[in-house]
Amino acid sequence: MTNYKSVLFIIADDWSRIAGCYGNKVIKTPRIDSFAEKSVVFDHAFCTSPSCAVSRACILTGHHSHTHGQYGHCHGIHGFRTSKSMTSTPQALRLAGFATACIGKKHVEPSSVYPFEFEPKINPRNPNEITSAAHAFLSANPDKPFYLHVGFSDPHRSSEGFGNNPSFPKVPNLSYKPEDVDIPGFLPDLPEVRTDLAAYYQAITRFDFGVGQLLDLLKEMGRAEDTMIIVTTDHAMPFPGAKASFFDSGHHCPLIIHKPDLCKKGSRHQALVNWTNLRPTIQDWCDVQVPQDLPERSILPILNNSNVEGWDQTFFSHCFHEIVNYNPYRVLRGRRYKFVRNLSSGTNYILPTDLFRSPSWSAMCSNEEKAFCEREKKHFFDRSPEELYDIINDPFETKNLISDPNLEKITNRMRTELVAFRQRTNDPWLEIDHQEKPT
Repeated sequence: MTNYKSVLFIIADDWSRIAGCYGNKVIKTPRIDSFAEKSVVFDHAFCTSPSCAVSRACILTGHHSHTHGQYGHCHGIHGFRTSKSMTSTPQALRLAGFATACIGKKHVEPSSVYPFEFEPKINPRNPNEITSAAHAFLSANPDKPFYLHVGFSDPHRSSEGFGNNPSFPKVPNLSYKPEDVDIPGFLPDLPEVRTDLAAYYQAITRFDFGVGQLLDLLKEMGRAEDTMIIVTTDHAMPFPGAKASFFDSGHHCPLIIHKPDLCKKGSRHQALVNWTNLRPTIQDWCDVQVPQDLPERSILPILNNSNVEGWDQTFFSHCFHEIVNYNPYRVLRGRRYKFVRNLSSGTNYILPTDLFRSPSWSAMCSNEEKAFCEREKKHFFDRSPEELYDIINDPFETKNLISDPNLEKITNRMRTELVAFRQRTNDPWLEIDHQEKPT
């Protein structure tokens, strides 16, 4: 044990709250579940943008998608980049003397904003390669505090399913029967959807094994007692109506945090938090000054406190996924009501490439009578400028209540608060003079 405070940040790719500790009785996630028993499990954690590169930039900069400049994907023809004026967690911690590493999927640019010292080229689906690289990094920095950012590619879709073939040496390759999986309420119960979900479960189980290997490594190297550990994801599952959509099924995510001096191990926290809370939390733990311009505060003070006063709402922001997936919206999410402002309501919502090509979407389109389950086709292609949902009574967000006269006061209040959030964060999509008229 050292006198330093370090961070192990483990991030999955496209992982929903599908784990034993989140109530799924089919999936096998023994290492995550065991970790949850020693940690704080957040029941109301939300990514700020349900898109891979964008969300990672939100996590690392502490800013929303419309602020940090990484409006969409950075790879290939998309070419979005975080604004060079932005700062980040690895940048701040490196300047403070921390060893920094990004092992696996990074998916943000430019390197000047995200200057990790150690970035080995490995297969981010292979837990063995990830653990080996983490061992090399920790071995090289035995007497320094560290920020170790580990990005798994699981359970993101691959060109063939979810990357379950071939298997890796000594890594369990646990498969699931399609008839056993749980069908989320926003997806239809079709054979193709079940098969798709079974493969998705398999990739989650491989991620679970990788998490376990990293936790074991940290303990073996004597660094567990000085390290905050965060296990989370960039956004939720890669299925139609989830990834790259404003629905809770795209934003509602797992978040499990452990720190050595945690009092209430195995507790469930009910605070509404989002990914822009993570940078201030990490720097707060590391005793590194938190930038004053960040829009959200540290979670650290409430980890040992179940009191959620002042944590009853949070904000989402999304602009692009791929460059052709222009779906800008801003959201105020409360405990019961959710207010959505669609900034391009006349534009059809185009699915990301991996979802458009998925077996689930193909089956939904060819079985139109029952394809869209609780939601209707218009929920995918015809968005209203404003939407209001009662999350408690309508968890799959199928009934837009924006015109309900009984909810006018709630609508006006949430509209005003959302505009204030956009002003406060200098939203370039906000044209207050003629576009937004707070009541």
